[in-house]
Amino acid sequence: METEERIVQHIKNKQLELAVTAISNAYHEMLYWHIRKLVKHHDAANDALQNTYVRIFKGLANFKFKSSVKTWCYRIAYNESIRLVAQNQKLQYSNSTDGATDYFAHLTADPYFDLDSVSHALHESLSKLSEKQQRVFQMKYFDELTFEEIAKITSWNTNSIKTAFYAAKEKVTVHVMETI
Repeated sequence: METEERIVQHIKNKQLELAVTAISNAYHEMLYWHIRKLVKHHDAANDALQNTYVRIFKGLANFKFKSSVKTWCYRIAYNESIRLVAQNQKLQYSNSTDGATDYFAHLTADPYFDLDSVSHALHESLSKLSEKQQRVFQMKYFDELTFEEIAKITSWNTNSIKTAFYAAKEKVTVHVMETI
C-alpha cells in the first residue's frame, strides 16, 4: 500500500498515533528542510518541527481530506514557521538587521550546512530576493511542490505564485551565471 493511502487509512480508522508515525516516517526530512529554509536556523527548525507534529496530531481527528495529507502537513509546517519567524522578528525588532545579509550569514555559519561554489552562488542569490520570492522559489525548486500545492500551503493566489517564482528564477539565474 502506498504511503499516502496508508496514512489515510490510519486516519479513517482513528489510528492517529499510527498516522503520525507514518507521516513522520514519510515526510520528516521534507518537513524539516521546508521549515529550515523559512526559519534559517537548525535549532529553530527543530522547535517549529516539534510544534508542527503537535498540531498534526491534534488536527488529524478533524482532517477533512480536502487536500493530500502531504500538502496539509506542509501547510501546518509553513504556518508554524511563519509564526516562529514573526515571534523572532518581534524579539529582534530593536536589533534591526538587514534580512538578506542575516539569511546568508546564518546559513553559511551553520555547521550543518555545506556549500560548494555553485550552491554558494545559489544561496547568495536567494538572499537577494524578497521574502515572498524566497519562499515560493524554495517550495517550487527545492521541495518540488506544484504551484497549486504552494497556493494551498500559503493561501496565496496561484498566478501571484507563478509570477513570484519566474521573477525569482530569472534573478537567481542571472546572479549565479555572473558569479560562477
